[in-house]
Amino acid sequence: MPPTIEEISDQLTRLVRAKTADANALVREISPLPGHAGFGYSFVLDRATAGGPSGKLVLRVAPEGVRISGPADVVRQAKIMQSLADTEVPVPPIIWYGDEPVFFGRPYFVDGFLEGFRLADNPPISREEARRLARKAIEKLAALHRVDWRSRRDAWGDPTLLADEMKRLDHLLDRPTLDPAVVARGPELRALLYASLPDNPRVGCVHGDFQWSNIMFNAGEVAALIDWEIALCGPTLLDVGWICFFADPASFHGASEENRSSPLSADEIIATYSEVAGFPVSADEVRWFRAFAGYRFGVITCFNLMLHRRGKRDDPHWEDIALSAPTMFSHGIELLEHAG
Repeated sequence: MPPTIEEISDQLTRLVRAKTADANALVREISPLPGHAGFGYSFVLDRATAGGPSGKLVLRVAPEGVRISGPADVVRQAKIMQSLADTEVPVPPIIWYGDEPVFFGRPYFVDGFLEGFRLADNPPISREEARRLARKAIEKLAALHRVDWRSRRDAWGDPTLLADEMKRLDHLLDRPTLDPAVVARGPELRALLYASLPDNPRVGCVHGDFQWSNIMFNAGEVAALIDWEIALCGPTLLDVGWICFFADPASFHGASEENRSSPLSADEIIATYSEVAGFPVSADEVRWFRAFAGYRFGVITCFNLMLHRRGKRDDPHWEDIALSAPTMFSHGIELLEHAG
């Protein structure tokens, strides 16, 4: 269970007073934020002294009772965002992070609250403006991929191989408790992906979940890329394939080009990325990564649906998403069968 607002208020007050050396610092207007990798809250920090952080901020705290790794490693996320502060990539400003047990009993970070909106929320803007902003987001993705990952290895870690990403998903798919009707052609797509692993893909900093829900806009520009829970150093086309997957109605049950929610099509995303990346990128190069994105999200869906149905993680939303899992796998097979 998440801590109560009263508990978070007391813990936050101890933190901000210790970090600012301001014994009169006050925390107010604490409000829970959405997220699956831990607990998040927005709050307002009032300071009696000038200088230093104040105003509206955000707290992220690792969940209790889980191993601090992957999405639960909030300190790693803070370090990754902090490593991008001097680049073209807009990220929330990191203020404090740590794992001192005296404050929350588990790792945390505090960053600046960003005003803005996401295209996934269907903001009241014209379709043409949404398309313009989407292209700006793709420009920032290319900027992320140009970042010198070698000098940021302490934050990002060593490069991850595609074969290792596949093996991580094997652990989720190879379970007898999954619904075979939802798994469908997943193993068949997996075999095709393993048989056609790209050779020597371009390596760089990878967001890992680059899609319209994780891009904030304000004043006609990209305000920040958010939610760095699964960021890694690895093949940069993982990000391109991921956003193309969400832009492709053929991956989802009941979707069509007419009701496509993405402001850009997959082909438009690839063309835009190729224009701004500084080197040509073809649709054929991205094809494997689009198929892998469908496989990855399909496997995650099978696994989370199993957790929900067995009462381990109540989230009925996965029942709706599971309707599309067989389509994700089938479309991934189609993409690979038409490669080249």
